[in-house]
Amino acid sequence: MIKPNLPRGSSGATSVSYYATAVLSVAVAIVAAELVTRFLHAEAIASSMLSAVIFAAWFGGFGPALLAIALALLSFHYYLVPPINSFTWKHELFVVGISEMPRLILFSITSFVVAFVISVQKRSTKDLRRSGNDLQAAKEALQKALEDIKKSEDRLRLVVNTIPTLVWRAGPEGTPDFLNQPALDYTGLSLDQVETGWPRAFHPEDKKGMLVKWSAIRESGMRGELEARLRRFNGEYRWFLFEAEPLRDESGNIVKWYGSSTDIEDRKHAEVALRESEQRFRDYAETASDWFWETGPDHRIIRISENLHAGGIPPSRVLGVARWEIATDLESEPEKWRLHRAMLDAHRSFRNFVYTVNGTGSPAYVQASGKPFFDASGNFLGYRGTGSDITAAIRADHAEQALLEAQAELAHVTRVTMLGELTVSIAHEVNQPLAAVVANAEACLSWLDRATPDLDAARRSVEWIINDGNRASEVIRRVRTLANKTDIERVPLEINDVVREAIGLVEREVISRRVSLQTELASAPIMVLGDRVQLQQVVINLVMNGIEAMYSVTGRPRELVIRSSRDEADGVFISVTDCGVGISADCADRLFRAFFTTKSGGMGMGLSICRSIVEAHGGRLSASRNKGPGATFQFTLPSYQEDAP
Repeated sequence: MIKPNLPRGSSGATSVSYYATAVLSVAVAIVAAELVTRFLHAEAIASSMLSAVIFAAWFGGFGPALLAIALALLSFHYYLVPPINSFTWKHELFVVGISEMPRLILFSITSFVVAFVISVQKRSTKDLRRSGNDLQAAKEALQKALEDIKKSEDRLRLVVNTIPTLVWRAGPEGTPDFLNQPALDYTGLSLDQVETGWPRAFHPEDKKGMLVKWSAIRESGMRGELEARLRRFNGEYRWFLFEAEPLRDESGNIVKWYGSSTDIEDRKHAEVALRESEQRFRDYAETASDWFWETGPDHRIIRISENLHAGGIPPSRVLGVARWEIATDLESEPEKWRLHRAMLDAHRSFRNFVYTVNGTGSPAYVQASGKPFFDASGNFLGYRGTGSDITAAIRADHAEQALLEAQAELAHVTRVTMLGELTVSIAHEVNQPLAAVVANAEACLSWLDRATPDLDAARRSVEWIINDGNRASEVIRRVRTLANKTDIERVPLEINDVVREAIGLVEREVISRRVSLQTELASAPIMVLGDRVQLQQVVINLVMNGIEAMYSVTGRPRELVIRSSRDEADGVFISVTDCGVGISADCADRLFRAFFTTKSGGMGMGLSICRSIVEAHGGRLSASRNKGPGATFQFTLPSYQEDAP
């Protein structure tokens, strides 16, 4: 069934108006036919009705056209069947109908076909117009979409051209066809030079390897990257990282390659510098006397330098063990190891921790230093540090200590020997106060034996006895101090007192050898920090050497001068000058050597011991020839100033 061709979205009121149009068109056709018949004397009813049907079909559609056909047939009944112009019952209808039947059938068929064709044509016209409108709308939408795409492409191109990275594009076969503006500016190329100019911009030494890698990336069809040097427009080559990403269609076929090029020249330099630094550090580590180690959280060694040489222990022997598992002093020094383990448990740095291990043939001493290291989350990972074999240093310290002890023994022997040589002087020093004691005691008795004892005089004699006894006791104390073997005791000393005490012990030798001893001591006290006995030994030795140097002098006075002062560096300066035989040129360089002597019965240790004592006090002992006869021995010591209270 053919439905009326109603416009889309039309309402019932619109459909009624279309049927009203059909009625109106038939009415107009009747009026027109009546006018033609009356004025032109022609029968125009059929053509008028057909026109009405055509009009109804065109403007109303097929439904209104059928209504127009029905009304037209009624019009034929009104105009053609007698009584004409009447809708009353006409008995002649059948007879007349038979005669007019072909005409009515032809009209009906013609009207029906015309109505159908016109309605179909109109519907087609409307559909075509609607399709045209839709096409126009689609065209406008497409145009807008194209404009949006162009704007998007322009914005994208603007973004691509403003980013500092070099962006490029290549076809599926790898041929470049696009460079963004920074890439064009960098290489100095134009867009029409991209295809041939871009491949030629790579460094000749990198081009072959780059093409091989680029071919491998294309064959894999996956994202890839490579490094090569790219020439700048001014001829400078810089390292770049090239990254490529494929673009595929719906079928998965690669239609384009998009890529970026990032300048990594600075990173390359940093990598080279890092490699050089690592190699330099490796060279240092391999050639250094120390070795490097690393332990895990359990303090077991996981890495160690190949130059480990602690007592000949190979690196493989210490891997996987803790240092206390190979130490040999764990039981002999438990407190040291307890403190060390506590420091490790607290994750604290440690320095110069010394322990012993079994070397090849003898114990070896190892000194280790380390610090903890952690990950980014603060979790403890272990220790890193250095180790060194200090066996030679420890043994050298032991040897030096033994040498110092031997020197102390020798100094003691020298002092005892010197005391033997000074026996006469010491006896004289002791006899003087003892004789004074006896004389004062006799005088005291004499004052008491009087008929009237002179108690005041006796008291004075007793006081003199006490003073002389103290004097004799002091002489004996000094002699015992020089003779005793005692440890070094450094205390603040006034250097002039030391010199005077030493002179008192050699005074008899000075008198017996007919030597004129003079002193030019500093007027102000000069303090030093030292051992009184050792410094007295130095002064006595230098004075005795000066006296012996003048033993063979005749024809001129035998003069010995002892001076003390401050030197230019605000230190203490003491000198002993004689006018003896002096120092020969061939002896000047050997004076302070052990066992060198110019005396027939000397041991050659006096000056060597004196130099050791002075140097142990932070000073320096030297000798020089005088402009006139004789020589001068002098030594300097650091001055000492007590802290203010």
